[in-house]
Amino acid sequence: MSDLKALRRQSAEMANDLFSVVGIPFEDTTEFQRQLLAAFSFGMLFVLGQLNRLTPPEVHTLGICLLMDVFKYSDRQATAFAEDLIESSRGRGNPTIHAVIHRGIDGHRQWEEGLTSDLKCNLEDIFGVVEPAAREAATPPARS
Repeated sequence: MSDLKALRRQSAEMANDLFSVVGIPFEDTTEFQRQLLAAFSFGMLFVLGQLNRLTPPEVHTLGICLLMDVFKYSDRQATAFAEDLIESSRGRGNPTIHAVIHRGIDGHRQWEEGLTSDLKCNLEDIFGVVEPAAREAATPPARS
């Protein structure tokens, strides 16, 4: 059995490092950026769970802790968001979040190997594609 307290600390360290990598302090991120970073972190957490042979309920629990510890969600918000992340990771939820989670799976290797510039490019690519698309989708069409 893995030491879940140590893995909770490690997952929080991984996620906190993402803010440094992108050069945006937590306090300066938008809710949308935090959601993208949380989904990316969830992918990284998935790898951590695989490497440590965690059960799905253990990964689920660590995911909720990660969302509360790093992303400052309430327990109720974190539980609901974790459920959404799990559904998306299985391909049954939001396809964009599904893609971001899988980028986080790749990001774990980059983080583990200290490939900070690659990790930064990975995250900036996500922000560069997803944020403008979300803004465009939220903008009502101009009236003729």
